[in-house]
Amino acid sequence: FNYRFRKWKILKHVPSSGRILDIGSGTAPVSPDMARTVVADLSEEAMRNVECESKVVTSITGMPFDPATFDIILCSEVLEHVPEDDKAVAELRRVLKPGGVLVATVPYQKRFWAEDDEYVEHLRRYDPGELEQKLEHAGFQEITTHKMSGTIERWLTRRSLKTYQKSGAVTRLPPRLLRMANTALFLSLVVTE
Repeated sequence: FNYRFRKWKILKHVPSSGRILDIGSGTAPVSPDMARTVVADLSEEAMRNVECESKVVTSITGMPFDPATFDIILCSEVLEHVPEDDKAVAELRRVLKPGGVLVATVPYQKRFWAEDDEYVEHLRRYDPGELEQKLEHAGFQEITTHKMSGTIERWLTRRSLKTYQKSGAVTRLPPRLLRMANTALFLSLVVTE
């Protein structure tokens, strides 16, 4: 549900034309238009399993693209996993065209660090202004931040992880029931938006 919610929120910020790079997406790209998207990830297995015409195995800190290649870059829930996030941000700037759009999502506020951060192997959360400073330092201009989720989504994510970890109860439920529950949670987040 949180992936679907994040993808729905990102869609609001993606221009309707231009070449897109969806970097670090694994098998779950957030791009709303795969026909104009290059999907890139460090994982060879993920790139084998993602359905996209154009995909590249690469690190976010050393991409094989020419400077100013993309009109739009989507970098969702990636930077918190990268040891050298400053280098990654500089590389994002390098491959983005002047006047292009970067849509990046990251976990917010170090004080919210919890077991789900450890479970997905986050290296950090970003405090207010921290990512903006890194973006400015790399040469990004006109930086705007938007809140992606809130207390309800955070609580649902942590509860879901605890339920999953507790004796694998979720995996014993019928897939149809899991899809229905996932859809209901997603819709409840959209409605509260």
